[in-house]
Amino acid sequence: MRKIKKKKKWAFSYKTQTILTGCLKTILVGLVMSIAGNFLLQFFQNQYSFSLAMNFAFNWHTELFLFGAFLLFVLYIWMTALFGSRWLSALILLLGVLVIGVTTQQKMALRGEPLYPSDFSMIRELPFLIRMIDSKLILAMGIFFLCLVSIAVFILVRKKRKNQWERPVQTKASWLIRGSTFLVASFILFYSSCFNQTGNVFKAAYDRYAYWIPYSQQMNYYNNGFIGGFLYNLGINAMTKPINYSKQQVADIVHKYEEKAAEINESRKAALNDVNIIYVMNESFSDPLDLEGITLSKDPIPKIRELEKTTLSGKILSQGYGGGTANIEFEALTGLSMEPMAASLTTPYTQLVSRMSKLPSIVSYLNQQNYATTAIHPYNTTMYKRNEVYQKLGFKTFLNETNMEFVEKNDRNPYISDQSAYQEVLKQMKHTKESDFIHLVSMQNHMSYSGKYPNTDFSAQGTGNAKEAANYLQDLKYSDDALDDFLTTIEQLPEKTIVVFWGDHLPSFYSESIVETNGSLKMHQTPLLIYSNFSVNDDTLGTISPIYFMNHILTIANAQVTPFYAFLMELEEGLPAFEKGLYLENNTETIITERKDLLKETQDLLNVYDMIQYDVTVGENYSQVLNFFEN
Repeated sequence: MRKIKKKKKWAFSYKTQTILTGCLKTILVGLVMSIAGNFLLQFFQNQYSFSLAMNFAFNWHTELFLFGAFLLFVLYIWMTALFGSRWLSALILLLGVLVIGVTTQQKMALRGEPLYPSDFSMIRELPFLIRMIDSKLILAMGIFFLCLVSIAVFILVRKKRKNQWERPVQTKASWLIRGSTFLVASFILFYSSCFNQTGNVFKAAYDRYAYWIPYSQQMNYYNNGFIGGFLYNLGINAMTKPINYSKQQVADIVHKYEEKAAEINESRKAALNDVNIIYVMNESFSDPLDLEGITLSKDPIPKIRELEKTTLSGKILSQGYGGGTANIEFEALTGLSMEPMAASLTTPYTQLVSRMSKLPSIVSYLNQQNYATTAIHPYNTTMYKRNEVYQKLGFKTFLNETNMEFVEKNDRNPYISDQSAYQEVLKQMKHTKESDFIHLVSMQNHMSYSGKYPNTDFSAQGTGNAKEAANYLQDLKYSDDALDDFLTTIEQLPEKTIVVFWGDHLPSFYSESIVETNGSLKMHQTPLLIYSNFSVNDDTLGTISPIYFMNHILTIANAQVTPFYAFLMELEEGLPAFEKGLYLENNTETIITERKDLLKETQDLLNVYDMIQYDVTVGENYSQVLNFFEN
């Protein structure tokens, strides 16, 4: 009996010892992987700078680095509890860190922006996104991945052959530990995803050491680490509630601008519904001759340059550089600016519009005027959730690469040409009886540029990437010719038509020295033309924001305005162009970087704008009920 008892006691202690040893090994591997993983995220975020990653982790922000490593450790423990293998979890964590790290590095290099939680909605566009990444980097990552998997398989097979493969002890205690660990880790991960909720402990811990910079997410990630910056952008509110927001405050604003609209409309008797309106947001279209420090072999857009002399023209202040097309599109279609939005709301199409039931826009307004409203995007329907967003905005028709008639491309360019896109616009205008509002988002000039045109007539010096620049200039030449042909056709139409043409943002291949030499304003300005086939206007608009396009359309058409457009007209008089950190007050090219430095009357107008924008995005929609957006 004693021997049996001893044997049982020995067996129990052996199992306990095995479980404890396994737990300690798991914790040790997790600590190493979480610290190494967080270091790699910093390394990639800082464009392969080992010294910056070292300083962040061990000199400048050690506490923040450890917070991030802790969350990676919890993620590792969660996967280990789920899969039952510490090595599989370590491999998945390492691969995840590498993919996220490289994606962050590429986005920072191309657009000057870090990776946001909302970017994961683009995962369905993986083949498209991969085409934007340097092929050498993809090859290197592929080789590294194959080597890593090969080494892992070799070690596992070798261990199994030597009977050293670690088999977990299947006891109630081990299952209890694994299940408890999974539940606790799941709770911590879920709780961390509520980072921006009031009273969140993780947020409070970060706040003790973090230096949040709401207006610059690039600096936010740089100062607080990739994981800190990423958490800051989770579960955000679109806007901060304005002081004194109430139904009465909104009603007072509506009443004021109803009276202002009535004054304007006394001299405007024309109906808008007899004018076609065409929006052409041309992908990456810009004027490289506006930039200092580069030399071109010849002008790529001579025809548009001539059009600027005889057409209402100017520049737009683009919210993005090298990307962010959907944000500029959002501003142009809604009259709502990105500037009042929370800094962590980076893509309204994916973070805001898709969860709203209704949003006032130029589309909904023109639907009330019995327009045929059409969106044309010569690519697929899922980019930025456009298929869903366009329905929310009120478009009756959405044409894309799957149902367009004209889909020709230039040379080796993988994207449908501007020429084809304009043919699609003309076809749609011909087939509708009503007046048209057509919103075209082109794709021809989308990055990457190298390889599109093996033979070009262009060369450029000082851009930072001569091959990319030469192909981009050829794209601009094709855009120049296509727009000239399109407007020649529009000129001959019997129907009154207004065309608003603008570039969404500059391309991203310019060197850091070019960006620094030209400054933030020039790197965010693109050409704007507002062409009419029934009136002559060669005025210069200067630089304006896309939210103001309808102001000028209504003026050209001599059409009546809504209270909302009456307000936008007043706002444009005082502040014709603005984005976060970039404000241009009337009759000046001097950049103001903060609201508090604007004239008091300008600040007052922006406060009114905040009230209306909050009301229609996350507020109670008092203004829509009061017909602020209708005649």
